[in-house]
Amino acid sequence: MISVIDIKSFGEYVSAMEIAPLMGNKILFRGQKKYRNLLPSIARKDSHVNTTGNEKRMLEQLLLLGSSKLSENDHNEWNLLIKAQHFELKTRCLDWTSNPLVALWFACDNSIDEDSYVYLFSADFGALPDKSKSPFEQPHVCIYQPSFSNERVTAQHGWFTLHNYDEEQQRFIPLEELEDSNLLEYRIPKEIKNSHNKCINTIYYTRHLRLPSVSHFKTSILSIIAW
Repeated sequence: MISVIDIKSFGEYVSAMEIAPLMGNKILFRGQKKYRNLLPSIARKDSHVNTTGNEKRMLEQLLLLGSSKLSENDHNEWNLLIKAQHFELKTRCLDWTSNPLVALWFACDNSIDEDSYVYLFSADFGALPDKSKSPFEQPHVCIYQPSFSNERVTAQHGWFTLHNYDEEQQRFIPLEELEDSNLLEYRIPKEIKNSHNKCINTIYYTRHLRLPSVSHFKTSILSIIAW
């Protein structure tokens, strides 16, 4: 069951994040404009479609067509999947961050007139992947911290949840529907965004520097946002 907390001010959000480490050793955050539906991009159109074959073919094509952008390490199936996510291809990976300010930026960017959401996931309870198997052979949702040699992952303090296709239910299951998901939902009301222009402008000011783009790598300055 997911717990819901309404945030009444940005100061309250910061205070909530200060006590978040009490919930576990691995606390991850995800900011989004959409309510729940915590599914990876490959499953959002139709979660009942088993996309494993298509994903494997996509990685094969990435190896062939993107070889100039890949290193030797990227020929590993795990690293190649993260590289596909980096190039904004649809994968079974869902982005998370260990930095709550990064999550807040993604939740609030370009969404002044609607509520936003930050999800806290106590990843201590998440299953680690069996790296001796393919990412497509994992029997459950697992958490995965990629190598920080990827500059975009570094800028976002990135982690991922890797989602499996559940053969019994014949679908990808949204994270919030799993009994042991250990999630908190922070709702950021649109009224707060409109009444805290200074904070919003501070967040938006970093838009072009928030992370390295696919073609131009830059240094993120999110970690020094002044509140």
